[in-house]
Order: sequence, then C-alpha cells, then structure tokens
Amino acid sequence: MIGRVLIALLVLVVALITYPGALLVSFATRITPAPSATPGPPGALPWLHVAHPSGGIPYVADDQGRMVLLHGAIPASLLEFGPGTGPFYPLDPAAYAGRQCPPNSPSSRYPPLCQVDLDEMARMGFNSIRLPLSWSLLEPERGQFSTLYLDRVAQIVDWARELHMYVIVDMHQNAYSHFIGAGPSVDLAQTSGAPQWATLADGLPSHVYLGQREVNPAVLEATTNFWYDRNGIQDEYLATLAFVAKRFRDDPVVAGYSVYNEPLPGWNLPPGFEDLLLFPFYRRAIDAITGSHDGLPCWSGFFMPAPCGYRDLGADDLRHLIFLDTGLLREVTDFPTHLGLPVSSYPNVVLAMHAYTHFYTVDHLMPQLVSSSAYPWGGYDQSYSLAEREAKAMDAALFVSEFGNPPGDDGKLLASQVLEEERHRIGFAFWTWKENGSGGWGVFAPPAAPADASGCLRADREALLARVYPRTSADRTLTYHYDASDGSFTLKAGGHSGDPSTVVYVPLEVTGQITSAGAVRVVVSRETDGGRVILAAPTGGEFVIAVSPAPLELTGCV
Repeated sequence: MIGRVLIALLVLVVALITYPGALLVSFATRITPAPSATPGPPGALPWLHVAHPSGGIPYVADDQGRMVLLHGAIPASLLEFGPGTGPFYPLDPAAYAGRQCPPNSPSSRYPPLCQVDLDEMARMGFNSIRLPLSWSLLEPERGQFSTLYLDRVAQIVDWARELHMYVIVDMHQNAYSHFIGAGPSVDLAQTSGAPQWATLADGLPSHVYLGQREVNPAVLEATTNFWYDRNGIQDEYLATLAFVAKRFRDDPVVAGYSVYNEPLPGWNLPPGFEDLLLFPFYRRAIDAITGSHDGLPCWSGFFMPAPCGYRDLGADDLRHLIFLDTGLLREVTDFPTHLGLPVSSYPNVVLAMHAYTHFYTVDHLMPQLVSSSAYPWGGYDQSYSLAEREAKAMDAALFVSEFGNPPGDDGKLLASQVLEEERHRIGFAFWTWKENGSGGWGVFAPPAAPADASGCLRADREALLARVYPRTSADRTLTYHYDASDGSFTLKAGGHSGDPSTVVYVPLEVTGQITSAGAVRVVVSRETDGGRVILAAPTGGEFVIAVSPAPLELTGCV
C-alpha cells in the first residue's frame, strides 16, 4: 500500500514538473490580472507598450495607441569576444565625450560605437537601435556588477535621446561564451556571452564540428548547465537583468530588454527544451524584472522546474517591453518549436524572431539533404505567417530582432526579407551595423585603412534599408509598399476625424514628389538629417499617401 502511494506521488510530482505543470501555469496566466503600472515620467519619446486588440494580433504601440514600427541596426561594438583579453575599446564614457571616437582596432571584428554612428543611423531613417551587451562585462566576477559598463550604455541611450531613437537593450551571446576554451576549428573571436565563472563545460573538449560554432561539446555542456541552473548561475543571470532594469526603469528611450539571444538547447531536444526550460526561464526573467507573480513559489540556486516562478528582485519595471527570442532551432527550420501558450500575465511581451531563410535554414546548412528550391515550402512568407500565429497564441507582439545576409545576396535575401516585414507590418533590427575585415555583413563596407571607422555605405543596403515607411499609425490594418528600384511608395489607410496622425518617414535618398488623396490632411516637414516627415491627419474615411518614382540619391560615403 505504501509503495503504491509513493509511486502515485512520484507520478504526480513528475506530472507537475513537466508538461502538465507547465500547461497549468501557462493557462493560469490568462486569468491572472496584469500587473498595474503608473504612467511613466515624460521623456523625449513616448513610452511604448503592447496593444491587445480583440481578436487581432498584438502590436507595439505608443502612448496614443498608434502602431509603432521600429527600424534599426545592431552594432556589436560593446560585446566582449575572445580570446579573453578584455574589451577592445574603452568602457569609460569620458573616452567618447565631446564626439570623440577611439581609433578602430584591426584586432576587433567591429569598429567602436561612437556618436557619429547614431547620426548615420538617423540619416538612414532608423528610429531604433538594438544594443547587444555581454554578461561577461556586466558581471565579470560573481555578484560584482559593473556600473562603468552601464554608464557606457547610458551614454549611448543619451545619444539616442537626442535623435529621438529608441534603444533595445540586448543580453547577447554567441556560442555561450568565449571562455569555452581554445580547440580545433574554434574561433574565440566569434564567441561571446557568459563570464568565466559561469562557463561550466565539465572538462568536455572544445572542438567545432560541421563548421558551426554551436556544435561544440564544451558549448553544449556549458549551455545545458545554464538551463539547469548549475551552481545557481541562472540566478546570477536574472540578477544581472534586474541590475540593468533598475538603471533604466524610468527611461522611455529604452524601448525594452531582450532577455537572451538565440537560445541554444544544449544537450536538450525540442520541443521539451522550449516548453520545459526556455519559456519557463523567460517567465522567471519577467517575474524578476517586473515583480509579476506567475508560476509557483520555488527554491533557487539549482534546477527550477517549468512551473516555477521567481521572486521580485526589486527592479519593479512595469513599463518596458520584454523581447523573447524563439529557440535557435526555429531559426534554422522556419517552423515553431514550442507550444503557443501565454508565458506571463505581464502585458508588454514581444516575440522576437530571427529571420535567416535560405542562409541559416536547413536548405543552406545541409544542401545535400534539402534543396533551397523546395524549402521552406511556403517560401519566405512561411516563417512570418507562422511567427504571427505564435505571437498571437502567446498574446505577444512580433518583432524581427535580427536578420541579415552576405552583401552579395542582397538582391534575393535582403530584398525578400524587407518585403515580408512590410507585408506583415513588423519592425526590424539588421545585423550588423559596421564590421572590420572582408566577408562582413555590415551596412557599411569594411574600412580601407585599419584606423578608419568604416568604408562607404554599401549601395544595395542603403537602397533597401533607407526606406519610406510609416513610423506610427492609428490604423493597424493599413497597407504600404516601398519600391527600392525607383523610390516610389504607396500607403493606404483610413481613420476617423480626430484620430492621431499617421507619421511617414521619407529618407533623404528618396527624392520623389509627395502626394495625397482621400480623407486626409497632410503636412510635410524637412528633418535636420535631410529626410522628410509626412504627418497625415485623418478627416474621416480612407486615404492614400504616395511618393512618385524618382532616381535615388544614394550618399555612399558620408
């Protein structure tokens, strides 16, 4: 009898800590009231939040309820790559004061990030920046957080404030850490993330297989130990997130926080990894940052099962967006790899997809098995349409937090991706901004001389990324299209008299004539960066905004 009771209890415990428990917590978030937030202090930019239309797809919105499209790039200059000699550029903000810029280092894959870079981004019409950070620089020693590093981040946020650009603070990693150790085919200059004390590879060899930096026993072991909170390292990561959130809690220029870049499953297999480890970890991260109370009260310091929530770490940040990357396997398959269920009662959740169709998908990684002409079966739209369904099921907005390709593929890959982002009305962040050396993916060509910050703007990238687009609109169902071949643009929308204006940005490269038709009152102004801004106030009914075809005036070198 006692044996049967023990077996029944064991079955119950296993059920609670696996799928049944995970499902119960996810369903509970649907009936848990969202945490209340007081209005944030006014700033240079309106606070962003996620709007939840009845029956529709959630979207990022401003304080007037207008849909907001964020366009931007990803500078990787603040990351700490291997082989572990410290950051290549000064962290002290004084080194960048008064528009100073340290010399470029040929030893680094990326030039320094300086104030002129944000000026150049703004001239391309970008209104946001995804700023990757390294855990190894935020918490170089266990429990010791770097205020100097955050001071440097705050300096960049202030530069963005002057240009009315948002900043997405991104907790970044590539192949877990550059402290995984040297080995055959291992390029530590392409790895970043965890500090040395949080890199627990258990003596497994550091050896890259199949030409992919993540296919490395040391990387897989260290990543697995993170997901199972070995020695409490996941707790330290959450404490680091809270440290960052406390600093920017009252700043609307920070759009939000990206919790973990390109989550690798380690030795775990999907969908169990996503459903029982990754998204429960995201729930705990949201709890730690916002003080939400989703999930069960649990221990910390070692493995926390899927139903576990997390304690409030004192950041009490209830206004910022929380960006959640899909698992890495989704990136290489363009298929969902997790159950589409709410992850938190916190309302400002954004599902962050990485769009690398035909480059990091299986047809490119394993061409001997899958033909690019037949995969993915739904073309580029497959990844976006499925991601919309994932986001809606999670009650989250959708954002392309990373996409890019080799410059030689711009006509096919880049042109196709921006068309999908346009069709689905999704913002984006392009990888990467500037890069040293040949073979880079930067918006700019590599520098001709080692000390130069960069070469010239790549013509195809300028034409495709410096786009005409609606930055905000009260009409979530609007349609628009920009043709980079001739600079023409058409937007169709509607609204009631008194609705907030639709704001369309026209970069300086686009020279066509602006026209309007229908129920709209239009005002056009010239920006200090040379671009034009269209304010389209609805007067009751449908309207059209257009830019006529005209030769693009590409800036090339600035």
